Amino acid sequence: MPEKNVREMSKFERLHYSLASRSFRMTLAGSIVLGVVALLIGLGLYTYSLVNRYISEAYNLSKHAAGIIDKIIDPGELTNQVMDIYAKSRADGTAESGNMTYNARFSEIEIDADYRKLKSTLEDFRNASNVQDVYFAMYDTENNTIVYIADPGEQERPGRHIGDFRTVSRKEIDVFFAENPKKTQYHIEKTDDYGWMCTAGVPVYNDAGEITGFFLSDVTLGDVGKGMLSFFIQYAIGMAIVVNLVGILFARKIKKKLADPINAIADAAVEFSKDRINGVRDTDHFGKLNVKTGDELEALWLVLKDVEHDLADYEENLMKITAEKERVGTELELATRIQADMLPSIYPAFPDRDEFDIYATMDPAKEVGGDFYDFFLIDDDHLGIVMADVSGKGVPAALFMMVSKIIIQNTVLTGKSPEEVLEAVNNQFCSGTHEEMFVTVWLGILELSTGKIIASNAGHEYPVIKRRDGDFELFKDKHGFVIGGMPGVKYKNYEMELQPGDKLFVYTDGLTEATNADSELFGTRRMLDALNQAKDLGAYDMLAAVKKSVNEFVGDASQFDDLTMLCMEYIGKGEKKMDEITIEATVENITTVTDFVNGQLEKYDCPMKAQMQIDVAIDELFGNIAHYAYDPATGPATVRVEVEEEPLAVVITFIDNGKPYDPLKREDPDVTLGAEERDVGGLGIFLVKKTMDDISYEYRNGQNILKIKKHI
Repeated sequence: MPEKNVREMSKFERLHYSLASRSFRMTLAGSIVLGVVALLIGLGLYTYSLVNRYISEAYNLSKHAAGIIDKIIDPGELTNQVMDIYAKSRADGTAESGNMTYNARFSEIEIDADYRKLKSTLEDFRNASNVQDVYFAMYDTENNTIVYIADPGEQERPGRHIGDFRTVSRKEIDVFFAENPKKTQYHIEKTDDYGWMCTAGVPVYNDAGEITGFFLSDVTLGDVGKGMLSFFIQYAIGMAIVVNLVGILFARKIKKKLADPINAIADAAVEFSKDRINGVRDTDHFGKLNVKTGDELEALWLVLKDVEHDLADYEENLMKITAEKERVGTELELATRIQADMLPSIYPAFPDRDEFDIYATMDPAKEVGGDFYDFFLIDDDHLGIVMADVSGKGVPAALFMMVSKIIIQNTVLTGKSPEEVLEAVNNQFCSGTHEEMFVTVWLGILELSTGKIIASNAGHEYPVIKRRDGDFELFKDKHGFVIGGMPGVKYKNYEMELQPGDKLFVYTDGLTEATNADSELFGTRRMLDALNQAKDLGAYDMLAAVKKSVNEFVGDASQFDDLTMLCMEYIGKGEKKMDEITIEATVENITTVTDFVNGQLEKYDCPMKAQMQIDVAIDELFGNIAHYAYDPATGPATVRVEVEEEPLAVVITFIDNGKPYDPLKREDPDVTLGAEERDVGGLGIFLVKKTMDDISYEYRNGQNILKIKKHI
């Protein structure tokens, strides 16, 4: 819209920016996009169908020729004769396609009656079809050549002489000699004479089941491009017509049902505004309209008609009495909505993840609060969990809370550990904040595949842990200083191991410091009692039960502090058993690592073949760490073994703190070359890739993490 009000716009400008005009343009644009997408899909399907038709035609012709000729003659005998002469000529170095001396060696076969029948029949097949050529030939797999036995040639070009040969790609030979051939055997490649050419055929077998030749058909794919162009032109013309018709019809419908009533209401509003400016109070601009759309527009018209009649009586008193109150209330309501929208509030939060159940609530003491929680997926295997409490109350605390949440989440997503996140956020706050506000934070990163939590605490409440068959208990971790209190503070990581069925509960001091009318605190003991009374409930129901206990305790006393809680139940994914070893990364310790892994495999009756392949992978991967990770020094390496059930598989993770290195980026060696021709290195990791069912690498938190998986 131009920077004018409606009264200042010309008729043309109002038409240009009208809803009908915009609807037409949007419909046109959307139809074009959909049309182009449909065109591309249709063009692809058309091309695929056309190419398949050519392939099918060539293959069926070869198949019919093979079936008929096999009843007339024995083509395998001709193959043996031709290939014997070809082999002898190649052995003595006189095999030269097109050479008269070489061709003369096949003269006796040319006058053979079976050969003439074969060639004549192939010529009849060619003339009765649309293929380029149909012929009988045999591949020399050792020299990558095709030897022509009977080729009538094309209608405008003579065929190749019996015994002629030419070089072909290995891919073509592999297609026709495949152990498990496709239903339709064909090969497509670009030729110098015909462009893209498809060769389809069927093999001929002798009584011993050996291939003695191939009936082959060549068909050019040149008409595919012409067909695509024709399809494109026809579709584009049709699409242009349909798009314009749809746009026009839709715009007319919008104009009649929506734009005209809106314009009528807008015109009435303009006249109403003019009269108000001029001091005219007794007006009936909206009452003169007749909007009968039967929807929200009609309701809007009726409302505006009533407003116009009632406004004269109430507007002066209403503006004086409520203006200031509405302004403050609107701002606080907006701030409340903004703060609520900042926190995760849609549950289930991750409907496609079944490794955990999480739920959280935040009840501010005022319209807005300073507490906040957060949870988010850092990657596919790590969940970040934050519980924090900003000093102060009201709007200032809410603003500081929103800034804190964003900075903490963004820093976690960079891949830092909890202690590194808290140190970075603290230094940033201390360098840029001068309002003497601070925030307490508990930050944990859960590894979903193992249940391990790495956490750090910046002056926040103790977390609470419940084991699957136990009660909720405080986990008395070591506290660091609050965030924003002093620059340069160092924080410490610690670990917690969760098993399937365990629960984590974190909260702010608004829970334990909730106060009743007798000035008693709810306290840690009552909190644990409330949790244990609801310990078998899900995360949502458990928080509701704790909140009910707090409300019953507080009674009619006013809420003094924000009340924020989060519960996460670790479910895990399938049954996993894990063990690990941390050892100095040296070549001498490869045997120790291998014995450790084999000890785990023996518990599950791992087949010997799989165990040997795993041993080779350990030798290669741990050896790489020993040689290169800390070169020239040495350092620690952790080898973690996880056994998954249904289906049974072992996952082995190699972790080191050495130089970043992704071995999967290295190009695989060409194993078809001899050892003297192949570049040195890369064969070991290539063998690991080939023998393992899955292999992955990532560099996270200063660590190289390589995982291999093998079904056993």
